[in-house]
Amino acid sequence: MNYSILPSLLALATFVAIFRSILRQSTSERLDLWFAGWMLVLVHFVAQFVDVGRGPWHHVATALSWNALELAGIVFLISVSPKANSRRRQLLLGGILGIPAVLYTDAVIWKLSLPAFYIAIVLLALAGIWLLIWRFYRRITAYVAGLLLACLVVAAAMLMAVTRGKPALGIGILLCGLNFAVAVLYLRRFRRASAGVLTTAGGFLAWGAVFPIGALLDFYGPSVNVESEVWNIPKYFVAVGMILTLFEDQIDRSDYLAYHDELTGLPNLRLLLDRMDQALAHAGRSGHKVAVLLLDLDNFKEVNDTYGHRIGDLLLQSAVLRLSSRMRESDTLSRSGGDEFTVISEIATPQGAEVLVSALKSALSVPFKLEGNIIGASVSIGFALYPDDGADADSLRAAADKAMYIAKRAARNGTHVELIPPAVPLH
Repeated sequence: MNYSILPSLLALATFVAIFRSILRQSTSERLDLWFAGWMLVLVHFVAQFVDVGRGPWHHVATALSWNALELAGIVFLISVSPKANSRRRQLLLGGILGIPAVLYTDAVIWKLSLPAFYIAIVLLALAGIWLLIWRFYRRITAYVAGLLLACLVVAAAMLMAVTRGKPALGIGILLCGLNFAVAVLYLRRFRRASAGVLTTAGGFLAWGAVFPIGALLDFYGPSVNVESEVWNIPKYFVAVGMILTLFEDQIDRSDYLAYHDELTGLPNLRLLLDRMDQALAHAGRSGHKVAVLLLDLDNFKEVNDTYGHRIGDLLLQSAVLRLSSRMRESDTLSRSGGDEFTVISEIATPQGAEVLVSALKSALSVPFKLEGNIIGASVSIGFALYPDDGADADSLRAAADKAMYIAKRAARNGTHVELIPPAVPLH
C-alpha cells in the first residue's frame, strides 16, 4: 500500500461525498457528469494507493490510475462543451477522445516500443476530433479555428515526444491539453467572473500545468522532491470551485424565481406589478394610455384531467410562445395565475387595445399538437384602460378581472375558441 496517497484519497472521497449529497438535492446532466468525473479521479487515487510498486500488478494499477485521470478530464470537458448537448454527442465525443487516450497510455505503460503505433493513434484521434468539430459547427469561426489549432498543437507535441523516443511525455501533454481546454470552456460556459468560476478555471489551468512542470523538474532537477500533496492542490481548487459554482447558480436561480414563473419563464405577479407601475408612470408623463389585459384559458382543467399535468404544462408553454409572437418587445406578458396571464401594453389610442385583443385571440385559434394529441384552446380576454378605467394598478387589474369573467361566462356557450368582443367598452 502507498500510504503517502492516503491524505489525498480521503480528501477526494470527501469531495465525492459532497457532490453526491448535492446530486441528491438537485439533479442535472452537468452535475451528473461532474460527479462521474470526480468518481474517476477517486479511482485514480485508489489505484495509486493499492499500487505496490512492482510486478504485474504495478502495471495494472498504473494503467488504471492514468486511464481514470484521462477519462475524468474528458468527462469534465464534455460537461462544459457547448455542442455536447445530447447523450449521443457526449458518447461520440467521449469515444473519439477516450479510446485513443487509453490505447496510447496503456501502450506506454506496457512498454510497447513501436513508434508507428503511437503516431497512428495520435493522427487518428486528431482526424476524428477535427471531423467531430466540423460536424458540430459546420462553419469556420474564430472559436472553431481556435479549437482546431489547439488540437493540432497538442497532437504535434505528442508526435514530437514519440519521434524523440519519449512517448511517456505524450501522456502528460494530453492531460495538460485536456485541463487547459476545460479551463477555457468553463469560462466560456458560465461567462461570469465569479469566485466559483474563476477558482475552477484557475484550478484546471494549474492542474494542467502540473504535468509540464513535473517533466521539467524530472529533466532539470531530478534531486528536487515535491510532496504529492503539493501536486494535488489544483484538484482541490477545482473541486471547491465547482461547489461554489453550484451555490452561485442556486443563488442566481432563487433570485430569478423571485421575479419569474418557473414553468414559463414569464414575469410573475411581483415583477408584473413593478412593470405596471413603470408603465403607468411613463404613460402619465407622455399622455398615452396603458391597456391591462387579463387572459384566461377556458377548459384548462379539463385538459389536465384528460391528458395529465405534463400535457397541461406543455399547453401553457406553447400558448406563451404564440402569445409572445403577437406582442411588441415593449409589452409585458406575465403569468399571474395557474392558467391566467396578464398583458401590459402602452398604446396611443383605445383602438390599439382592440387590435392587441384580436391578435392574441387569433394566436390561439389554431389547435395545438402536443405529443401526438390535438388540443384546442379557447381564451377569454378582458381589459381595462389607464386612465379611463382606473388610475392605479389595483383598480386596473380589478376592472380587467371583472371584464374577463364577463367574457368567460359568454364563452361557456361553446367548447372551442370564440372571439369574444371586449367586455370593457372602448372609450
